[in-house]
Amino acid sequence: MDAVDGAAAGPKTISVFGKIFPKDAFICRLFYFFYFASFGSLFPLLAVYFKQLGMTPAQAGLLLGIRPLMEFASHPFWGMFASRFKREKLLLLFSLVSLIVFTLMIGFVQPTTPYCIVYAPEYNESCQSVLSPAGRSAHGLLGLVKDTAGVGRKRRQASPQLVDTIIDMSMLDNKHVAGLAPQYITKEQVCNYDENAQGVLVSPPHSTRVYREPAVQQAFMLILILICLGEWFSSPSVPLADSATLYACRDNPKDYKTIRIFGSIGWSIAMCLMGVGLDYSDTFRNHPCPAMNATAEKNYTLCFVMCSIFTFVSCLLATQMKFGEDSTIPASVGGLIMDTRTDEVAPAVAEKARARQLQSDSSAENSWLTAAKALRNIHIVVYLGWVMTIGLGAGIIFAFLYWHLQDLGGSPALFGIMTVLNHGSEMFMNMHVFKFINKYGHVKIMIMCLGANVIRFLLIAMLDNPWMVLPLQILQGVTLATTWAAATTYITLIAPENIRSSAQGILNFVYNGLGRGLGAILGGVVINIIGTRAVFVLYALLCAALAGGGYAINKFFRYEGIKYSANMFDDNEDAIDMMSAPQGLPIRREGGKLTEAFSAQTTAVNSNYGAIDPAQDAYQDAYDQYVTTGR
Repeated sequence: MDAVDGAAAGPKTISVFGKIFPKDAFICRLFYFFYFASFGSLFPLLAVYFKQLGMTPAQAGLLLGIRPLMEFASHPFWGMFASRFKREKLLLLFSLVSLIVFTLMIGFVQPTTPYCIVYAPEYNESCQSVLSPAGRSAHGLLGLVKDTAGVGRKRRQASPQLVDTIIDMSMLDNKHVAGLAPQYITKEQVCNYDENAQGVLVSPPHSTRVYREPAVQQAFMLILILICLGEWFSSPSVPLADSATLYACRDNPKDYKTIRIFGSIGWSIAMCLMGVGLDYSDTFRNHPCPAMNATAEKNYTLCFVMCSIFTFVSCLLATQMKFGEDSTIPASVGGLIMDTRTDEVAPAVAEKARARQLQSDSSAENSWLTAAKALRNIHIVVYLGWVMTIGLGAGIIFAFLYWHLQDLGGSPALFGIMTVLNHGSEMFMNMHVFKFINKYGHVKIMIMCLGANVIRFLLIAMLDNPWMVLPLQILQGVTLATTWAAATTYITLIAPENIRSSAQGILNFVYNGLGRGLGAILGGVVINIIGTRAVFVLYALLCAALAGGGYAINKFFRYEGIKYSANMFDDNEDAIDMMSAPQGLPIRREGGKLTEAFSAQTTAVNSNYGAIDPAQDAYQDAYDQYVTTGR
């Protein structure tokens, strides 16, 4: 790889294996690869890591779901900061360093392990298992790193004669409900347990450790604080990187998606490598409760270390990224990204969407409140409800699919393969998604995605062999890619220019904030009561109910607020050959292209498609004249 001096001919380029890339765009590719590799090496596994620390699904769900909510809460602050100080690169480096610091700090927090569970002596026929004092181990990530390297004083281990008898609670409970955790120590299971003397004790499934519940709760609260602070300070990183990428490909904005796809590649490769690595990291130096029998307990120190290394590399790459003098502030980047794909929508489908354009005062301030008022249309509310529902499913899957599969015997290697299939199908679908959107339209596509979720979640709930989930991961990637492409282009097309960025921000919040965030939080609360299988079934039923209910609402209110055309909310795509032009006027398709119904001057006047204002009688007169003259 070598750099080519393009000072005289234009931007600098880089040659990689004989292929020439613009240098700035190539740096962005590498940044996305390593940045999302850092996420893929740790964040998908945090739920099972928190599970191993003795936390409940409700606690783990809150720790994972609070991230997207904190991200959106921080956007106004960082937007004002970036607009005022114009120090984009410095802010990007600060956010990346913050991610490293707070991620490592999360790895430092672990509750102590005071006890192990061992088989009762053979002479004690009335007892199945007993508590035994645990060996001492170094606490937190720093201690585990020292142990792995053999640095520091020798720690006391569990008594050698007990190693053969140490067990985990999963061996004693053949009726364990998938998803429920941790398991509480009871007198019936552990003979020498005394709650008054030893306190409330819990043990994670597939682990030999026993924790005091107050220690787990303290660790939970500390990790929650670290996650909130870490997400607040690191949240500008992706919008700023997107801003630099848009500047790098300013001459050809459509290159953005080919650059951004390296993030998915980095995520899937890192997760796959971590999965294989974790299968060989199930041994701990000086483990407090070492067991001869295999358990699903893993040494996640590897994940925290690799996450930090990948983030550090992305930090070095960020020093080479460039920002324009008028670089977009982080809060506006998402809308510009959404705009880059609207020209992939077929003209007929685009016009059908624009026929539903929202009503908004063109002189109103471009704010979320103005956009929210415009989005109160019943049909748009239904559409956003569908998007949020799919986001809820994405949050549940991200937080608890690996958790569920681990209870069925799934290993990290399986999780890595699942990630490759998921991101591979998502990347493939991103290249072809508009073929389906242009064929079926935005509304039908969303109903199809809800139907796919019904099938996928029901099948996941029925599986007993964790490896059978692999085909469903392909369906997941297809569903999520289709949902986001359809939703972003639809909102961009129906939102008037003066509120478009705010409407796009609301969509992003509905899907990634409320959807994914509340999916993890609420999913964890319900799983804490009934387990993962039942939650997957309930979510499938919710998708079916909202798909059917939303379709019925659209049909029932199809003519509401429509002044010029009774077809404007008709979702029958079979009638695509007789589409509605601006303001509902009929147009024809000739040779696959739309013919103009108005002259250039008239089209310019009616650029605000579908924004019907009852006071605009001149527009109604023009329509009446068009109909009566037959022009």
